[in-house]
Parts: sequence; structure tokens; C-alpha cells
Amino acid sequence: MTRSPRRPLCLARAAATAAALALWQAAAGQAQPLSFGISPPEVELVPAPGGTASGIVVVYNTSGRRVRFRVSVEDIAVRPNGTVDMLAPGRTPWSLASVTRVLPVEFALDPDRSLPVRVTVTVPPDARGGRYGAVVVTPTPVLQTTGVTGTVSVVVPRLASRLLVRVRGTEVVSADITSMVAAVRPPGAEVRLLFKNTGNVHVRVQGFVVLLDASGRQAGKVVLPDVVVLPGAVREFRASVSTPLAPGTYTVRAVLDYGGPALLAGETGLHVRAP
Repeated sequence: MTRSPRRPLCLARAAATAAALALWQAAAGQAQPLSFGISPPEVELVPAPGGTASGIVVVYNTSGRRVRFRVSVEDIAVRPNGTVDMLAPGRTPWSLASVTRVLPVEFALDPDRSLPVRVTVTVPPDARGGRYGAVVVTPTPVLQTTGVTGTVSVVVPRLASRLLVRVRGTEVVSADITSMVAAVRPPGAEVRLLFKNTGNVHVRVQGFVVLLDASGRQAGKVVLPDVVVLPGAVREFRASVSTPLAPGTYTVRAVLDYGGPALLAGETGLHVRAP
């Protein structure tokens, strides 16, 4: 099977987040803003095996122009650094495209208007674990006519809301820290660890890295960002400790909460030499 090229996915990051594009008028040298958006940035549904669940995303147009939109469902994959890639439907083992319906599929919004789009997922009776994708909203190119240059066509960026589905009662939640390395980076240290989701459903990971000196006292601490890790995926965490470290031996400890029955912890050593 031939994979389609991966494309970065533009995900809305907050309910009030909007993508903006300026349409440049060549004759006047002025810009006319065109703003639109989608919320929420993430929809999580929990159908039973063979069941149906639905949610709502709202598309809004806050510009002074009428904009036409088309809605689709596509696959997603997440790189270890957190970058989200968009793939053609059906390219991942957790694809949602074939079991998801959106309504309406295509519509136009007048200035300062919004429209709810219903997202409905129906999973088969033998479904287990998680299914994942993105509800992608694509505006059509906006046409602007000027007296000097004629008609100018501008392609606007796509927006998306991440779609997370857990099949109720079939979740296996497990994870592991597969690698942990610490290095001196004056004045402090840099810690790199790899977290792997070994279960069949996505997990939400949060945690911290702490440096302890030879007496057990805390010499530095970094809170890690809260992230979602898909099943089978690896996520890389990097923590930079900026606290100046005196020469000596340190214990670097990472503690992660991924929603499992116990916290996940890893340790490594760090030796700081005298200058």
C-alpha cells in the first residue's frame, strides 16, 4: 500500500482561536482581513461497541466577507516531537473516516455568523480501543476583484478539530518510559525521555522532571507539558533545567501520570564536573 505524503495539520488551539488571512489589493497596497475559526479544538466521544456517539464543532466567520466551507474527516498521526500530520482517510489502523458522518458537509457563512456542525461516529460491534482523526474545515479560495490587476484568487489555510474516540469498556491503558538521558548544559542540564503508549487507547500525559543532589535535596524542577499520546505512539519530552548546578553527582527523576493504575517513573544519573 502506498502512503500519501504527510502534511502538517493546522489545529485550532483554543475556543477563541481564529485563522486570519490578509487579501492584498495590489493597486492600493492595503490589506483586507479575513478571519474564521473552529471550536472546540478537540472532541472526545465514547460510544459502546456497535454504538453511536455524536458531538458538535462550531465554525465561525468573523470577517467582513461571505466564506464558503467544506467539512471532511481525515486521518492523523503524531510525530514524537508533537507535530500532527494529516493523512488520507484509511491510512492508519485507528482511522475514523469510514465510520464518521458530518452534517452539513458544505455551507456558506455570511460575515459575523457561525454554524454548528454535527459529528456522528458509529463503531462496529467488534471495535476495540481507540479510533482517531480530525474534523477538517476547508474554506474555498476567496476571490477579490480590483480595478488594476483584475481578479486575484487567494487560498486560505485549513482548520481542524481533533477527534478522539474511545470504545467504552474495551480500553487497555498501559505505558512505559523507554529511554531517559541527561546531559550537562551550563548553567544547568537538559533531560530527554521517550514515553511509549503500549495500550490500545489514547492517554493524556502530564508530569515533571526533578534533579536531586547527593543529599536528596531538590536542585531543580521542570513541569512537562500536558499532551495526548495515541496508542502505539512514542512521545519525546525535553526538559531544560536552568538552575546553576554545583559540581557533584545528581539523580534525575521523571514522574509521569498517564491515567494508569500507578504513576510512571524513571531515573538516571548526572555528574557535574568542576570547571
